[in-house]
Amino acid sequence: MFQVHLWSGMLLGLYIVVVCVSGSAVVFRIDLYDLMDPYRDKAGIQLAYAVLRWVSDLHGSLLLGSDGMMANAIGGFLTAGVCLTGMVIWWPGIAKWRRAMVVRTGVGWKRLMFDLHSAVGFWIFGLLFMWGVTGGYFVFPQPFRVVIEYFTPIFPPVVSQPPQVQVTPQAPPQANPGQPNPRPRPRRPQTLGQKILRAFSYAHYGNFAGWPFKVLWVLLGLVPAVLFFTGAVMWWNRVVSPAKRRAGTKSYLSST
Repeated sequence: MFQVHLWSGMLLGLYIVVVCVSGSAVVFRIDLYDLMDPYRDKAGIQLAYAVLRWVSDLHGSLLLGSDGMMANAIGGFLTAGVCLTGMVIWWPGIAKWRRAMVVRTGVGWKRLMFDLHSAVGFWIFGLLFMWGVTGGYFVFPQPFRVVIEYFTPIFPPVVSQPPQVQVTPQAPPQANPGQPNPRPRPRRPQTLGQKILRAFSYAHYGNFAGWPFKVLWVLLGLVPAVLFFTGAVMWWNRVVSPAKRRAGTKSYLSST
């Protein structure tokens, strides 16, 4: 399990960083569009529009169109797998699990890298796992719908109603003569299944509780870069550096 997490993390690490950082960059894109809309004829605003569109395409499709969306969805599911293997190997046992949740001071830099990777991975696990799964859902929604429909309906069943007598209602007095009165359209209450599907989008983009949570999502989207950096350092110490020492030893022995 450790080897699976190590190599999958190294192979997917840069992808995860790119997707998460670009996701942080576009959390406020709708708000920015609204702010820039009155000035869209200005050259500077047009450049900002182009940059936001480019970053959005990078996040959503890796700049590869529909094929990139497919690859992004697969990458999201694989990211969730990396998270699960990380949690399995994170477990230090009943006696030490509290210590594995914090970064200790006064230790060597190699141990510091391990503690930082372990503690940050624990605290970001749920969010990163959710981002991976919901990212896959946006491209492959049908399996999620099938599972949700098994437990609760997404759309309410259609109930046939008996025919009703058509009665011509009397028009209410108009507040502004010459203008039609607006008729509010009644909204149907959402089913539990619809609320679950909508929650996927809310959770992925952080747009469920106002701008403070969006700011939090922006900051947390940068955290996977810490995991990639610390993981790369540990990979170098555990794999590359010993391999270089072994190669140097063999070269020395062969020369003597």
